[in-house]
Amino acid sequence: MRLAFFDVDGVLSVPIYKEKDEFVIGFTAEIWKAYCMEHGEYTYQYCKPVLPVKRYAEHLQAEGVVLFALTATQSSAETQAKRKFLSKYYPGLFEEVLTVASQKEKLDTIKIISERYGAQLTDCELVEDTLSTLLEVRQYGIKPTHISEVVCDL
Repeated sequence: MRLAFFDVDGVLSVPIYKEKDEFVIGFTAEIWKAYCMEHGEYTYQYCKPVLPVKRYAEHLQAEGVVLFALTATQSSAETQAKRKFLSKYYPGLFEEVLTVASQKEKLDTIKIISERYGAQLTDCELVEDTLSTLLEVRQYGIKPTHISEVVCDL
């Protein structure tokens, strides 16, 4: 494996947000966009890192794998907040934070980055929590790793 891509929400980040005086795991798309605009770079202030995923990423990096965060975002405020979260909890791990507008664009982004690095798709891995995305990339030879595999240390 030469390149590994990690989703942010639910994979690198435990979803914890505050609505009024209550902690919640998230919002509908419309409310999420407004929440990100209101909280800006602090949108992920209550989120925590997923430590088994962090250890897995560190292990891959130690073996020479180039790591990328690959995440769907709806706004620049959300992107900024994710970058702040990653720099706080995952400093120095990711070569780049790649953003896409939807889950469906992740495969195309992996293809572009693999070409840039001269890697085959079979040299790539996606660590993700969305099963349909993992099933799609598997068809192209990309190693699909569900977060549950990392957390259970399979």
